[in-house]
Amino acid sequence: MILNRQYFLIIIILLFNSCEEDNQQTCNLNGIQANIEATSFTEWKYFSVTDSGFVELSSMSDIEAQSSFDWDIAMMRNHFRTNSGLSGPADGGAYMDSTIWNCNSYNDYMEFPNSISFTQDSILSNIYQPWAHEDPDEAYTEDEGSNILENWGWFDIDDSYYFYYSHKKFIVKLPPDEDPRYIKLWPYQYYGDLGESAHITLTYDFITPSE
Repeated sequence: MILNRQYFLIIIILLFNSCEEDNQQTCNLNGIQANIEATSFTEWKYFSVTDSGFVELSSMSDIEAQSSFDWDIAMMRNHFRTNSGLSGPADGGAYMDSTIWNCNSYNDYMEFPNSISFTQDSILSNIYQPWAHEDPDEAYTEDEGSNILENWGWFDIDDSYYFYYSHKKFIVKLPPDEDPRYIKLWPYQYYGDLGESAHITLTYDFITPSE
């Protein structure tokens, strides 16, 4: 299985290098990059999304988040929350396009149809509990979160639980409700430089609905 993954990674690297060589004169990714260490299996990290990066609200608890408009996005491992639905009081949410991001499509995506609907947070049923790994009935539990943003990647249980990426196009609606903000979001890396899991790299930028 490890060998298969190595072959897969080699192919991806070759394709990426080829595209990079073809586009390096015409395409540099334009966005705000954030590097998030969301390594806890039990505690969410809450962030305010700004035009200069994700600002962690380190004192925010899950109970406080239920009534606070101060946070925009929360992360735990590969999971996301938006301030909406069962996760928070705001009228946020997430939308997923059926196509995928690449450098050019990301840079060119400056506005979105104002007719799209944002899905608010509900219940995630795949929150992994490593201490209960041997018990199929206890290994996964439920928690509030965005089922839409779950689609940014998946664990391959036949390949040492390696996390693969979908590169789906996401738009996230952020507070305040009376004047909402919107970002295009591309989470594209789950591993750190040394292969550490839940070291997420993503890029985002603010966009507007079309007139």
